[in-house]
Amino acid sequence: MKDKNYGLKNNENVIFFPGMVNKLINDGIAFAEENNYVKAAGCFDEAKKYEELDDTILSVYILTLLETKRQQEAKEICENLMKKKSPMLEQFVELYLTILLDLKDYNEVDTVLNKLLVDKRFSKERKKNFFQLKELSGKLAMEQENKLHMDNSISPNIDLEKFRIDVFTKLHLEEQEQLLQNAFFQDVTKAIPDIIKIAESKKVYPAVQSLALIVLGAIGETTEVMIEKFGFKEKINPVTPPAPNAVDRIEKINLCVHKFLEKTPSKFEMTVALVHSHAYALFPFDWVGYSDEEVAEGYINFVDTLLGMENGLPNDLYELIKLVDDSTAIIDND
Repeated sequence: MKDKNYGLKNNENVIFFPGMVNKLINDGIAFAEENNYVKAAGCFDEAKKYEELDDTILSVYILTLLETKRQQEAKEICENLMKKKSPMLEQFVELYLTILLDLKDYNEVDTVLNKLLVDKRFSKERKKNFFQLKELSGKLAMEQENKLHMDNSISPNIDLEKFRIDVFTKLHLEEQEQLLQNAFFQDVTKAIPDIIKIAESKKVYPAVQSLALIVLGAIGETTEVMIEKFGFKEKINPVTPPAPNAVDRIEKINLCVHKFLEKTPSKFEMTVALVHSHAYALFPFDWVGYSDEEVAEGYINFVDTLLGMENGLPNDLYELIKLVDDSTAIIDND
C-alpha cells in the first residue's frame, strides 16, 4: 500500500508523525489566543515548511508576525493572497493596509487605496472609510516629509511680507507651516498683527491657526485673539491659553493608547499620530468632558473604523473626532 502524503510538501530527511502539522497549527492558534505571539509564530513557521496553510490560518499567522515585528514577512504573505484573489480578500486588505501604515509606506498606502476606491467588490460605505484612510495617510506622509525637511534645513531669513494674510493664504500648506516654524527663531515683531490675523482666519488649515497662536505665545504677545473652529469660539490670550487643552493632554492620552494597544502594537503608531495631529488642530480647545482614557478609546475605535473593523455605534466623542478629521483636510486656498 502506498503511503498517503496528506498534501504535504516534499521534504527529504524529515520523518512525518501522524497529525504533526495539525498539532503545530492547533498549538499556534492556542498560543495566539493566549497572546503568546512568539510561540504562535514559531508553530506556524514550522507548519508552513510541510504544508500550505489555508487562508484562515494565514490570517492568524499574519497577525502573529505583526505582533512580533516581522512586518515585511507579513506584507509578502498579504501580497500573495491578494494576487490570488482570496475569498477573505477584505480581511487581507485590512491587514495589508495596517502593515503599510506600520511600515510608514504612505505612498504605497495611497496607491492601494486608489485601486480599492474603484473596486466594485467594496460597498459605498467601505469606500467612504477608504477615502478617510487615504486622507489620514496623506497627513501622516506630509508630517513625515515636513519633519525630514526641517531636520535637514537651516532657517533662512524670513520675508515678513509673506505673513500678510492675502499673501499667506496663497502659500502652499508646507510653506505656511515652515514660515511659522521659522518665526520661533527670528525676530518677527513687525509681523505680529499679521500673525494674529492668521490665527483668527478660517481660510487656513486649523493646525496652522494653532501654530500661529503658539508663535504669538512664544513671542510673549498678550493681545487677545478670537479663535473659532470645531464649534468652539473664544478670545484667547496667547501667553495663557486655557488649561488643560488638547496639546497639554497628548502625552497622557498616548500612555492610555499604549496601555490599550500593548498587545496589538501594529495600530499604536497610527493611533498616536492621529491624536497628535488632532490635538494641534484643536488647540487651544480640548475634547471637553472626556477623560484621557475615553479619548484614547475613542481614537482607537475611530482607527478601527477606518480599517473596516466596526467597533460600536458612533457617539458624541466619535462625532467630534470625525469633525476634526474632516475639517483638517487640506483647504484649497482661494
